[in-house]
Amino acid sequence: MRFFGRSAFGGDFLRMTGWAFSKHPEKGCATKDKKRKNMEEKMMVERFTRSQRVQHFLLLVSFIILIVTGLALKFHDSWFGKLVITLEGGVIARGIFHRFAAVLLIFVAFYHFFYIIFTRYGHDEFLLVLPKFKDFKAAFQSVKFTLGLSAEHAEIDKYAPPDKFQYWAVVAGSFLTIITGLVLWYQTQAMLVLPKWAIDITRVMHSYQGVIIAVVILLWHLYIVHLNPKRFPMSRIWIDGKVSLEELKVEHPLEYERKYQGVADENK
Repeated sequence: MRFFGRSAFGGDFLRMTGWAFSKHPEKGCATKDKKRKNMEEKMMVERFTRSQRVQHFLLLVSFIILIVTGLALKFHDSWFGKLVITLEGGVIARGIFHRFAAVLLIFVAFYHFFYIIFTRYGHDEFLLVLPKFKDFKAAFQSVKFTLGLSAEHAEIDKYAPPDKFQYWAVVAGSFLTIITGLVLWYQTQAMLVLPKWAIDITRVMHSYQGVIIAVVILLWHLYIVHLNPKRFPMSRIWIDGKVSLEELKVEHPLEYERKYQGVADENK
């Protein structure tokens, strides 16, 4: 390279390329933009901490066990219910698995509550997931972009409107599931203070709450996060909590500007 740069031909070549870029600055800009994009595609950034991933994993385990064992009881006369109950080791074993998952769900709920109250990061994350008026505008823009009515992505921070909806749906669903589940678990004690019709309503609510959670997880959350064509067959964010800087820039531009704009500018 030294010889090439110092030779007559090499010197002329370098001067010509320098002249070309000086006469056509847009080529130089295009090259820089391409390098920057490649850097952002390769650079991975953490969006979810280890504590958040642990909470998500424990919630995942508890929900899966609750859904499988709960649906097996609800549809115990069907081939599915009979098969699952048999695989679980019988009716008594099914009840043990279901209650274990219930205790795990209660633990995760308290874990998450204390995480929000006693950690600064958890508190900041909670503020980000609170619904805001601008979420309606972002949701409307996302629909327009999806339908091809607009070429611009919605201005979204860390949590998009669907993310917030799913979070609060899980919070509300978990709360109702825990309350109704405890009433049914301690049904004898509950009947000392609640009328029979209240116990019956609780049983129906608990049963259909499980079905709703199963539908939300399987048909919505699973598709958006993993089965979406852009991420198929699976997003690794629930494992390592990381996404590429380019993906963050496109899908969460406000979070990108708030956290990583300076980093990207330094690497121009």
